[in-house]
Amino acid sequence: MRRLIVPLILVFTACSNGPTAGKFGASDVEAIRKAAQDLAAAYNARDATKIVSLFSGAAVVMPPNTATLRGPDSIKGFYESRWAEGGTDLQIEARDIGGEGNLAYMSGTFSVVNRPPDGQERRDRGKFLWIARNLAGRWLFEYQMWSSDLPPATATP
Repeated sequence: MRRLIVPLILVFTACSNGPTAGKFGASDVEAIRKAAQDLAAAYNARDATKIVSLFSGAAVVMPPNTATLRGPDSIKGFYESRWAEGGTDLQIEARDIGGEGNLAYMSGTFSVVNRPPDGQERRDRGKFLWIARNLAGRWLFEYQMWSSDLPPATATP
């Protein structure tokens, strides 16, 4: 019985997806950086399906001046409403990317332009902190927090 249990434990340990399931290295940094650039490209192409594919199923997004979003449907709806309000030209600059095992963080800055159909163009800029998780060999965003450097827009009467 012992000859059967020890190999099984070794197999399960080798296949685990826990925090010690591999070194975090340069290829992980580049994969996360690429995912961020893919998100910006999908935003600028107004591709909600692509954006949602970059998030885990349990993702949480905390945009500036907006309620917290949970799950793919609310995230998709948020981005669609941003485009309806004229959101375009998203640029993301990753400054710091690090991690360990299957968890990583990325922080940096963003800028975006809002061109509402019936209003004045407004540029926004700020910073972000994102957490990604490696699920089945693919880095997906799990938490995103965005913070604008500008005060919230006020409606004009």
